[in-house]
Amino acid sequence: MAEKRKFLRVSIKSVAEIIYPNEEFAQAYVGGISRGGLEMYTQVEMISGGIHTVRLHFLFQGEEKMETVRGKIKWSASFKNAFISGMEFTSILNATEHTGLLLFIEQAEAFYK
Repeated sequence: MAEKRKFLRVSIKSVAEIIYPNEEFAQAYVGGISRGGLEMYTQVEMISGGIHTVRLHFLFQGEEKMETVRGKIKWSASFKNAFISGMEFTSILNATEHTGLLLFIEQAEAFYK
């Protein structure tokens, strides 16, 4: 099967919050990320086509970092008693808005090359 992704997906260990307009949030876990999107595991089903803001907490060089991304749910599927979903970022990550996350991804990409 041909690879459809534009960017290399790398592993990340991240706890995240899906932020809703009313300031409430749902917890998520992110296992893979690229410059163009991420995969996340949630307790609530994410509906394809929905636009969401996600606040990521991840470790980089021994330090906890936090950055926020926004994206559109491309797919979602049940997985045991949870859901796994794919999100495409509304814009590609850039060094101005996502400094730590982009450095994390660049370092991980170099490992795969």
